Amino acid sequence: MAKILHTADLHLGVKLSGLGKAGDRVRASIKATLASIIDMAIEEKVDAVVIAGDLFDSNQVSSSLIRFALGEIARLGKIPCVILPGTHDCLEEGSVLMSIDHHEKPANVSVFLDPENPVIRLEDKNLTFYGMPNMASRSTKNPVTSVQRLERDGTHILLAHGSYMIPEKTAADDHPFGLDDIDNSGFDYIALGHWHSFFELPTTKTKAAYCGSPEPMAFDQTGAGHVAIVNIGNQVTIEKKVVGRTNWQKVELSSANFKYTMEIEQEIQKHADENKLLRVHITGLATADSSIDIDEIHGLLADSFMHLSIIDEREQVPQELLELNLPPTTILGQFIRQMSDAIDKSEDSEQKELLTESLRTGYALLSGKDVL
Repeated sequence: MAKILHTADLHLGVKLSGLGKAGDRVRASIKATLASIIDMAIEEKVDAVVIAGDLFDSNQVSSSLIRFALGEIARLGKIPCVILPGTHDCLEEGSVLMSIDHHEKPANVSVFLDPENPVIRLEDKNLTFYGMPNMASRSTKNPVTSVQRLERDGTHILLAHGSYMIPEKTAADDHPFGLDDIDNSGFDYIALGHWHSFFELPTTKTKAAYCGSPEPMAFDQTGAGHVAIVNIGNQVTIEKKVVGRTNWQKVELSSANFKYTMEIEQEIQKHADENKLLRVHITGLATADSSIDIDEIHGLLADSFMHLSIIDEREQVPQELLELNLPPTTILGQFIRQMSDAIDKSEDSEQKELLTESLRTGYALLSGKDVL
């Protein structure tokens, strides 16, 4: 029986462009999450920690960040940590992982640095780890079939950083592999990296899983924020453990439901959380009498979030549609004239308001605008 903690894709030092000062807070959260992962490994009394690629976001990171990462891993003590170069920290010229020997590498750290000998053996634990280091960010080389299991006793674990092949979705140069490659590999477990969401592959013979990134790093990432505790014996069990601190969320608010700044402010306030990065999309048709100040809302609520962005995607309609002077031979031109005549003839204020809004909405729809 062997018990490992499987993590990957921490991306220490990630740039996170577009977040401004919040980027520093997210980078700090990723560092704190690494510390939590080390604490979990110690508490769980695992036999080893495996990092299946992209410990660092690039090969150009600061010496202080390298020292921080190695210092945290050193806290594992006698628990070994095996690291695979990924696509961001690949073994290209100037590789950060090739340089860690210059930073007093802890005795418990092993890195796959030799593609000719992708094997790390831990005799005292009867564990054999395998991993083909990524030599570039893009490659057609299969990270699963490029490594062969040795004929010896003990537990055999492969680390692979690449993409599970999905027809018409997986790029041919994204280090691809298939389900049959995994099932026919002969390994006891395959620890995958590269995808940022937790995903256990639907294999039949060999268990394999993406643990996902311990912290989300984009609004479109779902399923991030975990590591895997893997028990390997007669059966293999994979337990998803939450470690993420930040919460990235997108919210869409239709302007049809809000007329004043205060109303949208109150709705956004419901999501307030100092660990949340919130992106709000305000959609629909901007009504003629709406009074919504996006800058005011952001100024009032920005401090309630780790990051807040409000994107105004409302469709704008000209106030004087008749002045557009559209040809009466067009459907849109006829519609504007007929509705304008109806508005002029109406003597009921409520009906006039309803017709005016119908004119604006009809114009937007006939113009191909997304107002729903």
